[in-house]
This record gives sequence, C-alpha cells and structure tokens, in this order.
Amino acid sequence: MKKLITLLLAGGMIFSCANNASAVDVKVSGDWQASFTFVDNLFGRNALNKHRSQEDGSTGTFNAAQRVRVNFDLTAGEALGGRVQLQATAGNDAANYYSWGQAGVGGPGERVTARLAYLDWMIPNTDVQVRMGRQVVSTPSYTFSSPVLDEVSDGIMVSVPFSETAGITVGWLRPHAELNKWGVQHYAHNNVDLAYLAVDMTSDNLKLTPWGMIGLHGNGDGVREPGNMDMMGYGSSTDSRTTVYWAGIGAELGVFSPFKITGDFIYSGNDADHAAERKGWYAALGAEVDTDTITPFVRGWYATGDDADSEESGRMLSVDNGGTFDASSIYFDGNSLLAATIDNRSPAGTWGVQLGVKDFTFVEDLNHALSVSYIKGTNNTNRITNGILRAQLGDLANPATYMTTRDSAWEIDFLSSYKLYQNLSANLLLAYLITDFDKNVWGVDYENGFRGTLNFTYAF
Repeated sequence: MKKLITLLLAGGMIFSCANNASAVDVKVSGDWQASFTFVDNLFGRNALNKHRSQEDGSTGTFNAAQRVRVNFDLTAGEALGGRVQLQATAGNDAANYYSWGQAGVGGPGERVTARLAYLDWMIPNTDVQVRMGRQVVSTPSYTFSSPVLDEVSDGIMVSVPFSETAGITVGWLRPHAELNKWGVQHYAHNNVDLAYLAVDMTSDNLKLTPWGMIGLHGNGDGVREPGNMDMMGYGSSTDSRTTVYWAGIGAELGVFSPFKITGDFIYSGNDADHAAERKGWYAALGAEVDTDTITPFVRGWYATGDDADSEESGRMLSVDNGGTFDASSIYFDGNSLLAATIDNRSPAGTWGVQLGVKDFTFVEDLNHALSVSYIKGTNNTNRITNGILRAQLGDLANPATYMTTRDSAWEIDFLSSYKLYQNLSANLLLAYLITDFDKNVWGVDYENGFRGTLNFTYAF
C-alpha cells in the first residue's frame, strides 16, 4: 500500500507543478490490470520435461498478478508536450508487473518507477517532430508483432514528413549502458548504441516501410557475457566493439478489399569472429478477409537457424530480447495478459504457419479470437547431439527455447473479451501446447503445456 500511496503522491506533485504553470494542460490516463493464471508444465527450470517437472513445481501452478500504469501528459501547445508514465514494480522484475504476495506484507511493490519519460516538441516553423527520452520503440512489422524490438528504450526519434503520403523517421537509441561514476570500476566500450532509419510510404491501397538499424555493441563488462544471444553469438568477441545491423522491409496491400495481404523481410548480423559471429534472416507473409461479422486469417514465417558444421550462429538478431513475436500465447509472446510462460520473443530458429478467425461474436460486447499454430525448428540437430556445441548454448539448450529440425509443436489459442463497462473489460485466454520434441535428440521425454488466464483491464 505504501508504494501505491507513493505513486499517487508522485502524481500529485506533477499536478501541483502543472497548476503553477498555467499554460500547461494535464491529462491523466492509464491502465490497471489484474490477472489470475493457472498453468501446467510451464513454469520452472525444467518446464515441459516429463521426468523432472514435478521436482521444481512446474506442474499445476497458480499465480495472481497486477500492474498499474498511470500516464501524465503535460501539454503546453500543439508544438510542445511530454509524458511521464509511473508504474509500481516488484524490485528489478523485468516483467513490469508484480505477483500478489511477491513483495510480502505491505506491497504492492518495492518501488515506483518512471517507465516512460519523454518530451515531444516540433522544430519551430516546421512539421518535424522530435521525441526524446525513455519511450516505446517498435521496428516496422506488418504480419506479426516486431521480432526485433518492441520495447521501452532511451533515445531520440525524429519524424520528418515530406508529404501526406511519405516521411522518414531517424533516431539514436541506447538500449544498454553501464553507469560510470566516481568510486566504481569503469569498463571501456560497455554501451550499446544504435542508429535507426525508416521510410514510410502510403497510398490508397498500399503501405510500404523499408527500414534499417546499425550500431555498436560494446564488449566491456556487463554486455560481454558468453551466450548473449540477443546481438551476439555463442561467445565473446575479441574486439572492443562489434558492429550489429538490421535491414528490413514491410508492406501491407489492401487493393483487393476486403482482402488484406501483409509481408515482412529482415536480414541481420554482426561482424564478430568465431562463436560470437551471428547472421540470419526472417520472412513472414499473411492474409486476412475483414467482413462485418468475422475476420479469417492465415499467416506464416520462416527464420533461419544454426548450421551443423560451424560454431557461429545463423539466427536472426534481436535487441536485448526486445521483440514481441506473437504467433502463439505459450511458445511465443502473444496475449501475455500479465502471464509470461515460455516467453520466446523472437522467431529465430523456427518456421511456422497459423490459421485463425478473430472479431467474431454471438453475444453483444463479447468478442472471440481462435487460432491454431504449427511451429517447427530450423536449427540443425548437431547443435544438440554434439556435446561441445551444446555446451555453448548454455540455458538455451532445451526445445522450449531452441527447436531443432526434428522438433515441432502445435498450439491452440482461444481468447474471449467481454466489455463489462465502457472502461472495464474481462479477458479469458485458454491455450494448449502440444509438443513433439525428439527424444533421440534431447535424451528425455517432454509433455504438453496448458495455460488459462482470466484478466481484468481497467483503461482510463
């Protein structure tokens, strides 16, 4: 309760400051979520492992979680404003929510943080918009949610409109940096800095976005950890800095209304040597028919995996595990509803296809979405059967996060959303993962997984 009071007091301070500056308008918004989740064979170090899951409590686990985010938008006119988003968290929990009871008596969390804090302003006498500070950054992706970056990052993004149908966005991002200060050992080149460029083009029936990102991955202490599979391979680079890069293009075609076709392609890599080298690509294609009563869709993807006879990685890069690939609710990062499970945020090393229908209803204010996904690995089995190569993988060496060409899975997701009030909705997600992981590759049997989540969202 103390931290919730702190959250409200912090908001009150913002109101107080705003009232003293009469030219500033303040708008409050946010969301308040509570979720109740039951999972089977999905939590714990040995999740899905048939013989060891009971040893670490992976079976039959219930969890209640909550997240409160409050936005304060301070606007001084059409050309100047800013947003601060406050959030109660449980310590350094990267999930951005806390489980009930996690902080003990007197919760709800250990601290209140500013998840977002950015300033929006326009260069005088132009239409160029600048956003600087901690903000949500998402690389373009039309078929699935971004497999590269869709997360909070510090940086500066500049949007330059050329016309009503074209514009560019350029930016500098710093997703990782070690604090340098007096009395603390300093490591050179311990930051990650990225330069971003995207060109947005639209017409009546086509949206097209070529984009690219390049930067330096420092190898100072803190970002030079073996097995860092976000932007490096299976080892540490011997160079003080490593260049990382992405080049992509995404498109949405709606000329055959009500049909819509989407496509994405991304190539990424780095210039490291030996086991730290990493290069890979990803392609996705989707189609849907948007009718008045139902929207059927099909979409699929292919992402390269590791080869058999090389120590470097053939998997696509992501930025500090910041993707939100949403092809399913258990194996990937779709429909989280405050209930992370396997939580693969990148499709690297897999291919798959998904069939489904969404936006259909039988009762007023009650909407449903149903999908069936098939997922198969693209990593060579030699990466697991070869003991030396398997040791390089570390914790990644399990089929829940690293599928080989002999591993596959089916997943069924059913999501229902009911609007209780104008600002309050109840969401029920039922998901079932059917595994087919090769025992001859992994040496053990694996079971299926289940997840059921009841979520309440108050958006204000």
